[in-house]
Formats: sequence, C-alpha cells, structure tokens
Amino acid sequence: MYTVLNQVSGKSFQCGSDQTVLDGALSNGFNFPYGCQNGFCGQCKAVILNGEIDYDEGNPEAISDDDIEANMALLCQCKAKSDLYIAVDEIDSLANIQIRSMPCRVEEVNHLNHDVVQLILKIPGSQSLQYLAGQYLDIEHPEFEPRAFSIANAPVNSNLLELHIRLVEGGQFTNFVFNALTEKTILRIEGPKGSFFLREESDCPIIFIAGGTGFGPIKAIIENLILMNSSRTVYLYWGVRTEQDFYLNLPSEWSEKHSNISFIPVLSEPDSSWSGMSGYVHEVVMKDFENLIDFEVYACGPPVMVKAAAKSCIENNLKKENFFSDSFEYANVGSTDE
Repeated sequence: MYTVLNQVSGKSFQCGSDQTVLDGALSNGFNFPYGCQNGFCGQCKAVILNGEIDYDEGNPEAISDDDIEANMALLCQCKAKSDLYIAVDEIDSLANIQIRSMPCRVEEVNHLNHDVVQLILKIPGSQSLQYLAGQYLDIEHPEFEPRAFSIANAPVNSNLLELHIRLVEGGQFTNFVFNALTEKTILRIEGPKGSFFLREESDCPIIFIAGGTGFGPIKAIIENLILMNSSRTVYLYWGVRTEQDFYLNLPSEWSEKHSNISFIPVLSEPDSSWSGMSGYVHEVVMKDFENLIDFEVYACGPPVMVKAAAKSCIENNLKKENFFSDSFEYANVGSTDE
C-alpha cells in the first residue's frame, strides 16, 4: 500500500499498487473529479508533485506531451509505484453523496423515435438514490457487462430514474434494451458517478452543447435550474444529424415558457426543408459567440464533439475551469453506452 497525500486539502489515503489512484481516492471517500473513467475525457487530471506512477497500457489519449512535461497524470488510469504527493481540487458538492449499488425495476420502456428509448427505472420500497443533476449510473445485467448511462431527470423524485438510450449499431446491450427489455424486469444499478453537474455557486450565463442523447444529462440540469427558479441566462444548442433525431420537444417548450432560456437546434445533415442552423453544433456556437470569457460551457455527447468543443471554446477565451463535459464512449466496457 502507498500513501497518497493531496497538497490542496492536506488529506491523505492509502492506495494499493493494483488499483488506480482514482479508485483508491473514491474508495476512501475522497471526492476527486472524474468523468468517463476510460482515459478519454481528462476530467481527472492531477499534478504529480512527487512520486512515481505508471499506466498499464501506455499513456492514455487524454494526456498530451505538454501534460507529461507538466507532471500531470490521469488518475483514472495511473497506478502508484511509490508514495505520491499530488495536487487536485476535490469537489465539495459531492461530499455527502455516496455511490450505492441497489436493485431497480423497469417501470416504462418508451420508444421516443427510431433509435432512442426512454427507460424509466424505479427503486423499490423506501430506498432512493441521491445524485446531482447531470451525473450517471452503471446498469448491471447478468448477461452483459456493466454499461453507464446518464440520468436524464432532475433529482426531485429520487426513486424514479429516467435514462435516454440510443440504439448503437453492434451494441449488444442497447439492442437488448431496444428490442427485448420489458416492464417489471429487475436490473441492478450502481451510482451516482461523475463530476458533470451544475456549479450552483456561479451566476455566469451558461451555454449547453448537446450532441444526440447527450441531451439527457443536460435536460436534467436545465430541469433543476427551472425547479430552482434560477434566472441565469441559458443557451441550449442541441446538435443531431436530421430533424427526426430530435426525440423530445421539451427545449422548445422551455424557451417558450422561460424568457432566460434560448434553444438553438442544429442539424449536421439537413434536407432542403430545414430553415434552422446547420453544421457541427460547436461551430455554430462559435459563430454566435466570439468571446466566451464571461460564460460557463457544459458539453455532452460523442467524444469527438466534446473534444472539438473544448478546443474551440478555449480558443474563444473561455476559462478552462469553466468548461464542464461528459463524453459518451460507445465501445468500452464500463463506459457511457449511449
């Protein structure tokens, strides 16, 4: 066992050589920021001030040469090879939220369009799941590897959980959900997980960038803002391929009912009847906002979209600490299979 000391908080924990530093932190009750846990999103980067770490399969994609030069590591992938002295900001908002494993029952399976299912899960009895709007959970089924899906409803009635699941070509679990899963089926969930959630202490205007079913966790955050009677200015950009891929009409309803919410739908493959915005959704945002210095941006969707959005936003003067993301990694076990 190695000792990992966080310079920022002055607190330490024990971490085994066979577990990642992030797993060691979480298992000891430390609320380190993280996202996909697959080495892509980069949410769990930290500075290694002293000590040695190693990766099982070489440097992950989210670690650049500049990061390595700056002694940064991806805590979800690296393992301690000695005692460590690190610097990472813990997330106070997660302090009282425990990751739990519990059974749940399929309450509803609603086909929203040609390739998206709305799954409503009910936690039985008096149990509930405490979570922050935007977080995700893992679904466990005895015939499949665990899969992660974002929670798509605000944490109001916490024994009902809404998920938006897109049919992935070749995806065994999503095909099962889309074609075979029935009501009253018993599943098991583990969560909540992730550091993609609203920073309530801020009053900055917010730009949400959603790609496909990346709309799900953003829906939860916007619903939470509405429930809070927040007056923060909100711009929601939802990008899909064709008009039929907009599987819910809620954004239009929000913008009609709430003067502080604007909805900008974007199609990447529009037909001749489309009169709205077209192209890549992050590029449309950049055309509308030349200077993002006063904004917060929350981006959720395919990894390529999230990565491109991060680059473009930073280039347009967004502060790095004001970019929050959750990327949907389709192929990897334990990743968001949306």
